[in-house]
Amino acid sequence: MPNPPRLALETSLYADDLAAAEQFYGDVLGLDVMLRTEGNHITFRCGPGVVHVFDPAASRTQDSLPAHGAEGPVHVAFGVPTDQLATWRRHFNRHDVAVEDTTQWGDGQRSIYVRDPAENSVELVSSTLWSTTARAERLRRVRPVLDLDTAESRPVEQFQNETLRPILKLLNPTILRLVAERLARYGVGFGAMDQVDQRDRLRNLMKEDGRLKRTLLGMVVGHLTQDELETYLAHKDEVRRRTVPMLLARAQDQIDTIVKLIEEISA
Repeated sequence: MPNPPRLALETSLYADDLAAAEQFYGDVLGLDVMLRTEGNHITFRCGPGVVHVFDPAASRTQDSLPAHGAEGPVHVAFGVPTDQLATWRRHFNRHDVAVEDTTQWGDGQRSIYVRDPAENSVELVSSTLWSTTARAERLRRVRPVLDLDTAESRPVEQFQNETLRPILKLLNPTILRLVAERLARYGVGFGAMDQVDQRDRLRNLMKEDGRLKRTLLGMVVGHLTQDELETYLAHKDEVRRRTVPMLLARAQDQIDTIVKLIEEISA
């Protein structure tokens, strides 16, 4: 099966009075309006996702997308830092929004509950409650998604393609900047070389410059989750043998960018 979803991208709520909903979610909660369709819905940006507030009567009869709607109040929870919950409570008081309930979840995690103008239950909760912002999830969330079929690969090959390649793509600007920095300091005349000599120079740099190699490998290791780190440590020598050529290939494929960076560094 494909990878499970990692994010609830859209949340839909329902309100007969869209103007009142916009005032609550925009002015009180501070969410930015992304889209407003008169008489149908308002869309607010919320982190990497969105919150739609629909007029239930209009959304039940629409024909451009599957119709939907809800009867009575529904529930939504927004993750916030725990140390901001007291500030939010005071903020709600200033806006005459009654705090309906509070809950302690253990490990210092808490929730406060209010109602929006449509009587939907709105919860502000410690963002770590469901581990949605745990380090592993944050690391995976920012990585590029590469469509690679690894079903028949050996474990280390899977690790290379599912973990190392996305991390290297994510770190690409930093990798090129560090390579350019070393070349600007020790690779005088790199920009004037022909491309064959430039590729050779990069190969020698990756082979001989232990400090650069350790820095680049350290960045990669620093972006591993705990489970991935265990895999790395179990196959450390082989993973390093695979990673260094990938770093070299990435630099060699972007020589023009490296030359421009060297010029900026040297200016």
